[in-house]
Amino acid sequence: MPSFGITYLSKEALRDARRFMSADQAGVRDEIGFLIVHQRYADRFFPGTSVLHTRLRYILFVPWLYANVRASRLRGQRPADLIARGEHRLTERLLGESGVIGGRVWPTPIDQPPPYVYWTALQQWGLLRERGLNGSWSRAQVERVLATTVSTTLRDDEDQPFEQPTWPFTCPEPSEDWLKADKLSFKLQKTERTYLARQLRNVKSRDDEDSLLAMLVGQPLGDAAHVWSPDILALAKHERPALIRAGHAAALAAIGRAVYAAQVEWLKANLDKRQCSDHQRKALPKVLKTWRRQAAALDWDAFEKDMGHLPAPVSDALAQTLQWVKDGGTDPMAIEPAYRRAEESRKRRRARLSRTQDGADRRLEWSEEEHGAAMPLHFRWNNVKRLLADLEGVK
Repeated sequence: MPSFGITYLSKEALRDARRFMSADQAGVRDEIGFLIVHQRYADRFFPGTSVLHTRLRYILFVPWLYANVRASRLRGQRPADLIARGEHRLTERLLGESGVIGGRVWPTPIDQPPPYVYWTALQQWGLLRERGLNGSWSRAQVERVLATTVSTTLRDDEDQPFEQPTWPFTCPEPSEDWLKADKLSFKLQKTERTYLARQLRNVKSRDDEDSLLAMLVGQPLGDAAHVWSPDILALAKHERPALIRAGHAAALAAIGRAVYAAQVEWLKANLDKRQCSDHQRKALPKVLKTWRRQAAALDWDAFEKDMGHLPAPVSDALAQTLQWVKDGGTDPMAIEPAYRRAEESRKRRRARLSRTQDGADRRLEWSEEEHGAAMPLHFRWNNVKRLLADLEGVK
């Protein structure tokens, strides 16, 4: 089974991840709206997942951590402080494992700990109870339950509160290795594998159909470089057509990113008269050669249905890119007006394609040599593969 050696998360890495994930942030990852496409397909195929996810057993560690706080009943201490202490200790116990959140910066406290990273998964994978018409539990609401638990003064003969608040989590009791004080690993116990496989196989997509995530539980995925790889398409059942379109859209985004970088570089060199290489303009033909055929196959009408509402400037830029690709286009400036409208609609004064002084200033700050290579959208595939690797072979 291939190993993915990324270890999350320093504050600097998290700031980079947030810039990637937020369509309203400055940066180059969402130039004209490609992130919308990424998020909507990723949320459809893999509900509850995140680009910050590492290992599957964290989904159990989080409820167990909260259970420890509930059991401690330490008066005079805020549940949030006890949770933070538990998070820090959890990182220490996992040191040496692959995929430890905060492992590289321990003992420095981390910006976004496991409960933050995995809370949506807890909600969408059924490890948190529903609150009737109020939806799923939030972290703040669970902390209020903990505060009630530790502050209750009236207890029965077994030292239990008379009015025990509903415990929000539904996962199995903590494992033997969790209850010990020494090292932990991410290796799932047999009962944990069975439980998590059952939960994930019940995860539905937006249409209340089985999600692609559910279909892939237990399957060997290590050789699939992309989520639209043939081996995954063979398992995708009713999601196969959408998955094929997602692959086409991913290729279109790779081209769009290369187009955008070439446009910024052209403006910097020719409009701003700044010293500038042609690094990005030279890279564009290679990207076109690699991804044009796949991108040109995108069924636009079906893609629009997949996406739902898209902001008009973003939709127009994507549609013009598709037509430009189909027509054999090579000049990125032919579709620059559409890209400028899309970027200005999203980034306002931070838009690099803007013909204003603000745009010139942003281009001056921009380095064509350091701008990342244009890659297709990944739809969190490597994160999902790593999570599901811990369930490979489960019945």
